[in-house]
Amino acid sequence: MSILSSVISAECSICGHTNARLVFSGPDRLMNLPGTFHFVRCCYCGTLYQWPRLPWQQLQRYYEGDYDSYVTALNDEKSLLRRLTRRIYTVKMRRFVEQFCSSGVLLDIGCGTGVFLEEMQMSRKWQLYGVEPTLSAATYVRERFSIPVINERVESAFLPDETFDVVTMWNVFEHLENPRLALQKIHRSLKTEGILIIAVPNYESLSRVIFGKYWCGWDLPRHLFVFPRAVLIWLLNQNGFRVLDSRCFIGSYALFNHSLSFLQQDLQGLAKILLQVTRKIVRSYVGRFGFYPFQRLVEFTGLASIAVWVFQKTEV
Repeated sequence: MSILSSVISAECSICGHTNARLVFSGPDRLMNLPGTFHFVRCCYCGTLYQWPRLPWQQLQRYYEGDYDSYVTALNDEKSLLRRLTRRIYTVKMRRFVEQFCSSGVLLDIGCGTGVFLEEMQMSRKWQLYGVEPTLSAATYVRERFSIPVINERVESAFLPDETFDVVTMWNVFEHLENPRLALQKIHRSLKTEGILIIAVPNYESLSRVIFGKYWCGWDLPRHLFVFPRAVLIWLLNQNGFRVLDSRCFIGSYALFNHSLSFLQQDLQGLAKILLQVTRKIVRSYVGRFGFYPFQRLVEFTGLASIAVWVFQKTEV
């Protein structure tokens, strides 16, 4: 069937069923690279996924240039304010991890240029490793931090059995071509009762309801999947993990701004001018301060754009 039909034939790699409904079609709103892409929803399990999706050889170009995950080391940041802002973000991540495991061997999958690994290295309590498919980013982490990085996608990378105390994927799981295979490999690589931490776009977020197809959590064509809460728990349970915790505490302000900018792209006339003014206010120091109570509220209620999940390895 045509992608423009309401029901299409599209194989869901989560449950294997082939009937799906078109949710929406859209461009690359983050990098403004060419192409129109489509999100569909599996009629059986409810997973939302991109269809058809680009093969990795073509998809790589959508990660080049100024992509958000490829920033310089914290200590190389020239702006003091930005350095402090970034450090607050990474300290939150480290403290969250250390609530569940205080030290040990940690693997960060999709480590980018090592933003999280740099923070963990500064704590001096961890033996660190990374997996990163982009060569320039993997090389940067190896040379800048002397941390071993496997330059492959996790689906094809060799992960040694029962080696890691913690595996993290910060805004990475939604990018994977085969999430089920990745979970199977991670399960084998974790020690008994090891911890898996996954940060993913929160389908139940208030921003998704407000912004619809302009919600930054879709991020076509880089996000291959968006998982409703029930689907994510079911998938992890199926692959030998149980839920320990779920919280929202990172990225709310920045992602709200991204969603505003995506909405602005399609507005015209007075509406576009009003949104431009709104964005300037939100991005100002006063606006950020005023936004903070709302940010804390949506995070506390679990309605922020990113949800961070903690799972523990169990027997399959």
